[in-house]
Amino acid sequence: MGYADLRELQTALTTASDIASALQHAPTRRDADQLVDVLRRALSVAGALGAEAGPTGCADHPNGAVDPLYGDPEDPLPPGYGKCLLCNDRRRRADAQHPRPHLRPRRPHLQLHRRPRQSA
Repeated sequence: MGYADLRELQTALTTASDIASALQHAPTRRDADQLVDVLRRALSVAGALGAEAGPTGCADHPNGAVDPLYGDPEDPLPPGYGKCLLCNDRRRRADAQHPRPHLRPRRPHLQLHRRPRQSA
C-alpha cells in the first residue's frame, strides 16, 4: 500500500465521520446512502492494507515478472534472491561485475607471535 492509498483511507474515514456528526435526529435516505458509500470505499481501501505487494512480493516491482528459477530445486537461486526477476537480474549483473572470491575452507594455522616494537 502506498502513500496515496493511505491518504484515500484517511480521507474516506474523515468524510464518514463528518457525515455521521452532521446527522440530525431523523437522517434522510440520501444521508444514509452517502454514509454507506463512503464507508464502503474506506472498507475497500482498508482491505488492501494487508494484501501482498503483487505476484513478485517486491516493493519496487510488485507486478513485475517472477524469476523462472524461483523454486527450482535443480537450479536454486543464491541466498538473498527473491521472486522478482528484475531485482534478481540486477543482482546477477552486479555479481558478474564483482565476482565473489572463491572461499576455500579455512585451515588452522600457526599463530605467529610478534615481537613488541621497541621504542627509539
